[in-house]
Amino acid sequence: MFRAENVPPGPKGKPFIGNVSAFSEDPLQFLLDCSRRYGALVRIAKRTYLVNDPELIKQVFHERDGLFSKTDPTEGERRSAFPASVMNSSGEDWQNKRRKLQPAFQKALVLRSAEQAFSSANAFLSRWHGAPFTHDAREDMGTLCMDIGSRFLFDAPAQDAETESIAETVDAIMKLTRSQLRIPSWVPTAGNRRLRRARARLDEAMSHIVQRYRQSASGRPCLLGTLFAEDESGQSAWLRDELATMIMSGLEPMADGLTWTLWLLARHPGIQHDVYREITTVMGERTSMAAEDLARLRVTEAAVKESLRLYPPAWMTGRIATRECVFGGFHVPAGTMLMISQWVSHRDPRYFAYPDEYRPQRWLDREGAAALPAYAYFPFGGGQRKCIGSHLSITQMMAVVAAVIRGFDLQMAPDAKVQPYPALVLRPQGVRLTVAPRSPSFPLDLDPEARAAEPTASTFWRSKPALLEPDHE
Repeated sequence: MFRAENVPPGPKGKPFIGNVSAFSEDPLQFLLDCSRRYGALVRIAKRTYLVNDPELIKQVFHERDGLFSKTDPTEGERRSAFPASVMNSSGEDWQNKRRKLQPAFQKALVLRSAEQAFSSANAFLSRWHGAPFTHDAREDMGTLCMDIGSRFLFDAPAQDAETESIAETVDAIMKLTRSQLRIPSWVPTAGNRRLRRARARLDEAMSHIVQRYRQSASGRPCLLGTLFAEDESGQSAWLRDELATMIMSGLEPMADGLTWTLWLLARHPGIQHDVYREITTVMGERTSMAAEDLARLRVTEAAVKESLRLYPPAWMTGRIATRECVFGGFHVPAGTMLMISQWVSHRDPRYFAYPDEYRPQRWLDREGAAALPAYAYFPFGGGQRKCIGSHLSITQMMAVVAAVIRGFDLQMAPDAKVQPYPALVLRPQGVRLTVAPRSPSFPLDLDPEARAAEPTASTFWRSKPALLEPDHE
């Protein structure tokens, strides 16, 4: 028999509304405060618990008896936007869709995509030469990542009309999911109407992409080609939703992660110099990246991993308890949401010295990094539902960072006011950077293929921010 009073500790909140206002006002700080004050399992609402301990998180992610069902606080919006995708499937349906996607993320294709990302980034960066200037980093990272992703997803450069349609959909979803007092998608509000209109345009763009690929497939590896190989019938709704979901769950977070990384490197010029020195040592003046280069870019990889620790684009996920149970020594009623926050776990001082500081060198200590509990650091989730593109994201981010830092010095713009915006992903706002070509600059006489890779419709930089002083080895 369960005892009703055996519930986790947590903030009491205000009468009638509990902790809704505190969470809505600043969810990142609220969750961090809860974890540091109340411990491994925190009751933040009647049927919502925050899980903070790596061992408990592991139990949630790896439970195999159907006790914890996949969900998260933004599931309703995602399901209404992309009903047929692998992200919004479960059970046998999810297994079948995941199996069809898996071949597109094989090691050889991931490495090829990193090489292409480096080429696309170099083509994009060729327009930055001249006097130093200040731009919005997130805007142009979105454009660049859309081009990189378009080539990986359907072997074609991004096109203006399609990019605009997708960007509008993303913007609508981000704004809808930011509100913690959500209105069901069937209610005819202005926001819901906007989402439906954007979704209709997205469907049209995705259908056009699928049809174009059917007519003129190059034969080069890409995700859409993999899906056709697995299912030649090419179910249109599934293909549309899968491509759109890959953009939402892959390209948007990558653009956010890259923006955070470049901001942190601008904030820490000593670390930026270490990355630059490594890249020039490994690559010299070559204008193309080889797969073997990635294994030698250890400092660059550490810079990316540390950025994903401090500012994980996937900042929160969750599971639903399908039946009453005891978990972490406490009573969990059926239907309780177990929230798991990468933002919180990645800043746990038990596992990360100086948890709020940007210290990539912590990842160069391989023994220390290997000794971390499995779920002290998990930017791509965990368990069976871990992000299928985790290795792809890391390698593409490394390739873009290598291209940027090799050619340009980044500094924080004096007027920048950077804020994390926790929506479906953790978006950087106000990231303004001053960009200056390095002297002597590396050659940008790109080969024709790289020149052709240059994305249309750009605006790459306007960013800057501020963090804590780093230590250097």
